[in-house]
Amino acid sequence: MTLTTAPDHVAEGYDCLAPFYDRFTAGYAYDRWLAAIENRAGALGLRGRRALDIACGTGKSTEPLIARGYSVAACDISRRMLEQARRKLPIHAGAFFAADMRELPQIGQFDLVVCLDDAINYLLSGEELEATFAGVARVLAPGGVFAFDVNSLLTYRTAFAETAVRQAEGVRFIWRGEAPSSLRPRATASASVDILTEREDGEWERRTMRHRQRHHPPEAIYAALRRAGLSCRATFGQYRGARLEHRVDEARHIKLVHFAQRDTDTSGR
Repeated sequence: MTLTTAPDHVAEGYDCLAPFYDRFTAGYAYDRWLAAIENRAGALGLRGRRALDIACGTGKSTEPLIARGYSVAACDISRRMLEQARRKLPIHAGAFFAADMRELPQIGQFDLVVCLDDAINYLLSGEELEATFAGVARVLAPGGVFAFDVNSLLTYRTAFAETAVRQAEGVRFIWRGEAPSSLRPRATASASVDILTEREDGEWERRTMRHRQRHHPPEAIYAALRRAGLSCRATFGQYRGARLEHRVDEARHIKLVHFAQRDTDTSGR
């Protein structure tokens, strides 16, 4: 299978953002989000306490899993993001490892696998979706649940089409969306982030990263899951503040959250 995009732009971009990521995402409700996901996964039969956090970043999604009693392994394509995660969670530093989600190593079996914060949208083809999902299928334990989110059309037609400025502790973030406000399903969208930091001499230093993502409608997700030996058991629409509801409206929800299990597992039916 040929993977159609090199990971370099993602890894390099997040290497650039790593020292500032937690400030950039300070308002994200990770504890509430993981609690909601665990609750929905429990309704599908989740019982074990082994978790894998794919695209874990600086560990903001890993930390709530640990707090909830999971034995966690966590991976990311950005080594600088992993450095931040290990620094934040030194007792669990050995749990973090570098990996491309499209080439997930066989590192054991897990009862809960999560891949959050629109990481799936960086996969730009059906082949990449299938490769990622196939890797998850290999490490998902019997009865296990795979939970992941994708950005909605609303997000691409608003956040990815707008310019926004955010400041935090001497750092300025300038987000420049480049997508049209009428972006079509399955299209790609790009945005740049300028990170401005004030030096001791009063001058500003600029770093720039680019985001390139693809909108994946539910039917594309379901098809890729099936090809990988997984079935989607439930899809929820998500509002800001990590609020999930059991319906899907891409004109209202900022994300869709999917829950999948292996085809051979009937516990969620």
